[in-house]
Amino acid sequence: MRVQDCIVIRLFLWYTVGMNESELYKRTNAKTLAGAYLFEGAEELTKQQAVDRITALLDPGFSDLNLKRQKEPDVIAVLDAIHAVPVFDTLCVTIFTEFDDAALFDALEKRNALDALFAPTDAIILFVRRGKGRETPFSKLFSDKNRYVSFDPLSEDRAQNMVAMLCARRGVRLDRPEAFALIDMVGTDAYRLENEVGKLCDYVGNGGVITRDVLKFIVTPSVEYEIFPMLNALLAGNKKTAMRMLTEAMADGQENPLRVASFLEGRLKQMLIGKELLDEKRPRPEILKAMGGSSKAAEIALKNAQKFPTERLRNAVAAFAEINARLKMGELNETDGLILAIYKSF
Repeated sequence: MRVQDCIVIRLFLWYTVGMNESELYKRTNAKTLAGAYLFEGAEELTKQQAVDRITALLDPGFSDLNLKRQKEPDVIAVLDAIHAVPVFDTLCVTIFTEFDDAALFDALEKRNALDALFAPTDAIILFVRRGKGRETPFSKLFSDKNRYVSFDPLSEDRAQNMVAMLCARRGVRLDRPEAFALIDMVGTDAYRLENEVGKLCDYVGNGGVITRDVLKFIVTPSVEYEIFPMLNALLAGNKKTAMRMLTEAMADGQENPLRVASFLEGRLKQMLIGKELLDEKRPRPEILKAMGGSSKAAEIALKNAQKFPTERLRNAVAAFAEINARLKMGELNETDGLILAIYKSF
């Protein structure tokens, strides 16, 4: 099976249509939410913010009586949530996590209680999953009822809007070029962006300006940002330069071999997906979507992929997979394994 076949299968299994985040926020603000909802997706911060907005609808004086959180709920707990009644308030909220959706679906179906999930008018039931799972009868049920919300990774534009808003709240100036420079350094994960913006705002203070020099001094870059120069050297055939950069980075503790190996393997897999789809003459937007990651990273990977024969990329991916297996079995130390994988791949 080709690499992109695996990706396409995953995309198919994860394909679920439901309410978008914007619609959820509108309904939350309008206080028109009721019944059960399923939240999942890779973007944990925006997911938690959605949960917080919903629990904020409760009267704080009686929230202890009207807010319940439970892990690994059984069908009885779900039925109790369906029939819950607010105490000294107009709403009650139950939040379920770490649930077995297959077992719950079967148990509710046997009791003819699936539709009852969406019947309450003064109770909200949130099924909150960490990450994103494949489509199941449970998720399809919520999708069909428009009660499924997927919190997907931020686009670069959404990430830019987010950091601009966070800086504005702190009275700090962050111009658009510097905002995108920050995103290049950190990525689009909302938790990381929020953390880095907090550090930057603390450093410059109210009324301050975040410059490129401040970014370089304060921000902890992602592995992708730090290793890109070395990868570019490898892709350009400058193996000697790349190995010197790698040696320097590991000598001063900037990087560890496993982190570098993981990044390089992921980038090679991304390039292979793009190259195989290019060989099939697929449309460029479809290729970039299948490659995953940020749009900018996918564009760079696709451009680099066109420089190599498809078979060479397959061999490179196989080389890293082999080295990873040998590392796990203790046949190689981490540094030797990384260097061997690089020489086999580039």
